[in-house]
Amino acid sequence: MKKLLTAIACVLTLAACQTGEKNTNLEVATDTAYTVPDDAAIKKAVDDAYTALSFKKGEQPRLNEIKNYFIPEAQMINFRTDTAQITSLTGIINLYKQFVSENHIQLFYEEELYGKTEQFGKIAQRISTYKTYLNTMDTIAERGVNSFQLIETPAGWKVSSIIWDVEKPALKVPAYYLKKE
Repeated sequence: MKKLLTAIACVLTLAACQTGEKNTNLEVATDTAYTVPDDAAIKKAVDDAYTALSFKKGEQPRLNEIKNYFIPEAQMINFRTDTAQITSLTGIINLYKQFVSENHIQLFYEEELYGKTEQFGKIAQRISTYKTYLNTMDTIAERGVNSFQLIETPAGWKVSSIIWDVEKPALKVPAYYLKKE
């Protein structure tokens, strides 16, 4: 008898959970058109990060300025080789300084070729195809795809991480990542 009452109680509990009003807070929006609320500000944060890394002939890299566009705990993850290389913001600034010095870089210019932003609340991601020029603006030295993760801070949108891979003979940037918005 005790088992029968327990079974009936379970059935009634399950039935009660399946009836009643739906929670309207969990309804899925059916509108397929989505506008990123802070798209311009997020794109500006990414453009500012590119600008902070870039310098012209006769200029010096603005190493102290780079930190303005990232959170202090930012991570940089690149796949220049087959294995992910994970570096802190301070580490990437030091590697960049060493790269410029050891390779006698007199001009470094990087810009976005294509980008697309996704945002939910205070988090965002921007896929950003880039091109890099080294020492001359006549030839693209490198292309690749960056995945910027950003967060909204009291001071505005800041980069929390960048994950990227570079174009290689066996890995070409597809046309999808080169189209204009």
